[in-house]
Amino acid sequence: MIDITNEVMRRESPLVNLLGGYDESFVGYVYGMRFDEVYVLTNDEFKHKVNGIPHNSFLVAAAFNPERLADAPLIDQEVVLLRVLEPVSLPQDNDYVRTRIEHHQRRTPQEKYPGEPNDGLDPITAVELQAGGLRCSVLGTFFIDENSELRLGSDIENFMTLSRLRAFKPRGKALEQIVNHVNPEVRKKAQEEAEAAGFSQEPSPINIGEVRYTSTARMHRGANEPRVPVLIQPTDFLARRTAVLGMTRTGKSNTIKTTVSAVAVAAMKDKVPVGQLIFDINGEYANANHQDDGSSIAEVFPNETVRYRALETPNFEDLRTNFFKEVDQALNLIQSLFRNDNPPFSGQDLDAFMSSTLERPQGGDQGEVLRWERHVAVFQCILARAGFPIPSGLRVKVPTPKKLTDQIKAWAKEQDPEPQIDYPTTDSLPPEEAAQWFETIRRVNLSLKEQSGTSIGIKSSTAGKAWVDPTLESFLNMLARETSRKQQFGGWRAVARYKAYHSSKRSADVTDEVIRHLDQGRIVILDLSVGPVEIRTVLSERIARQIFERQMASMHRGETPKNIVLYVEEAHNLIGKKADLTETWPRIAKEGAKARIAFVYATQEPSSVHPNILANTENWFVTHLNNDDELRTLAKFYDFSDFIRSLKTAQDVGFARIKTLSAPFVVPTQINRFSPEEIKLTIGSIHGGES
Repeated sequence: MIDITNEVMRRESPLVNLLGGYDESFVGYVYGMRFDEVYVLTNDEFKHKVNGIPHNSFLVAAAFNPERLADAPLIDQEVVLLRVLEPVSLPQDNDYVRTRIEHHQRRTPQEKYPGEPNDGLDPITAVELQAGGLRCSVLGTFFIDENSELRLGSDIENFMTLSRLRAFKPRGKALEQIVNHVNPEVRKKAQEEAEAAGFSQEPSPINIGEVRYTSTARMHRGANEPRVPVLIQPTDFLARRTAVLGMTRTGKSNTIKTTVSAVAVAAMKDKVPVGQLIFDINGEYANANHQDDGSSIAEVFPNETVRYRALETPNFEDLRTNFFKEVDQALNLIQSLFRNDNPPFSGQDLDAFMSSTLERPQGGDQGEVLRWERHVAVFQCILARAGFPIPSGLRVKVPTPKKLTDQIKAWAKEQDPEPQIDYPTTDSLPPEEAAQWFETIRRVNLSLKEQSGTSIGIKSSTAGKAWVDPTLESFLNMLARETSRKQQFGGWRAVARYKAYHSSKRSADVTDEVIRHLDQGRIVILDLSVGPVEIRTVLSERIARQIFERQMASMHRGETPKNIVLYVEEAHNLIGKKADLTETWPRIAKEGAKARIAFVYATQEPSSVHPNILANTENWFVTHLNNDDELRTLAKFYDFSDFIRSLKTAQDVGFARIKTLSAPFVVPTQINRFSPEEIKLTIGSIHGGES
């Protein structure tokens, strides 16, 4: 009966399966242990049989006989997962080195090249000299839990001084099971989060790449060695923070394109809207390039992608705002640009203009609405005077109440000679005519103030109040380029420099439009590689801020916010270590996850990113980093310290070390190249299945 049980367990036990073909994968004996490290005695013959033991490769160690697992004591029924760190000396190494040196010194000129396998040594000496030690880090322990499920603990529970552990190099299916293992409670949590995000079930894992240990991959990724896929869970990226770190041209953009595509395909399969917004600083996501088989994200997902650019371009939406129609957004943008310019000049009217708001009053106070309409009208006239292109057919709403015109007519009759005034015959005028009418109002108001010696010129319908409020007075002075004391100043010329940010053809607010596309589950790409440089900071921040505020408001109302993923490049400029955590980008990175905003940030300077944001990052994709400062920062997180040397030396494109929320350890991976044709086939199969 015991033999039958052993045979069944040998064939079906997950623990035995982790050893692979254990006879072919055996690499040595554990001769020393600590809770965090293991020392393995191996030799060259074992290494030959497994095609070598690369730096950072995985090993497993077990103290049971894989053919008789049922006979093993309970304490031995586990598999310890190891990572190879470096070779170490054995106590007898000095003798071995002396023997090797003496052997080489005795060689004749005819023996300078290698010959037979023992290279001139007798078999017994050759066996002894090929022994060596390996230092390995402990990544965890696989065991079968009370529910008969395979589980990975993140440490070891016990170690024996006289260790019976044997070491094996997992390959093929065994290695695939190790690198893609997800504990049962993590799977359950991922399923719950997927359902909360609107998925009918947990999305299928994403094949992000293949296991790769070293830059030199001749043997462990050779033609006769099975390639091992690395899978990641799409739910790891929803409402999470993801860092994509590495030098330029080492595969960061390829990683982001692959991630965007994977999330889009997963959402497409379950018909769940997941909006993705890419802040494309270099234009590499909006436009095709030679690295991506000639296709861009927009060409792979033509019906799901909307591109914006701050320049009139075919097949692109205009990223700029129509200043005449979205006056509140326009004034906010002008104020932000003005602050960024840090101009050397100021003045009472200019300062008042740059600190005012054109947000429509809330509530039923008709007087406030009328005052707001006057401010808007004068603002539109200022834009027209400053040379902003005027939308076709635009007419400015002007004030023409009888009490106002009666006061102006009475004033005119007292003047000598009486001025000729063109009184509006309608409540809307072309911008220049409207500007002339407002200049008339301003002139009359200043004259009446001088006559009365008070702050009231033209009187309001409310007794004791001025018709021209302080904000309107500053706006009128900006229009006339003259202070109330009749001193000349720049006025509307202060805003003329911002014409490049205005689009006379846009009919709706760009931010509302972008948010609407995201709510519908589209991929929105903001191509920031063309147009004014300041648009990267000002317009990008405004769009991001309104998305964040909308998502947070939805959460505070007890609603489930929409699923949104934001992608940013050069992140150290937005979430730097000196950034104020109350500003928009740091708040998104720190607090956005609870409002279902996933934040994917790419940079080559992790040391420059705010430490609070790094500490709260769940997913990591790291390629080549070329200096010790960046590597020291990275070494503080998870088990990235195991990879410091290889991260500095290996510059292969797409060779990344990946740590995701579901994965308990870092996996060295060659990330798949962004393949438009494969993705298009996948999309076609989804749509084909629907029909």
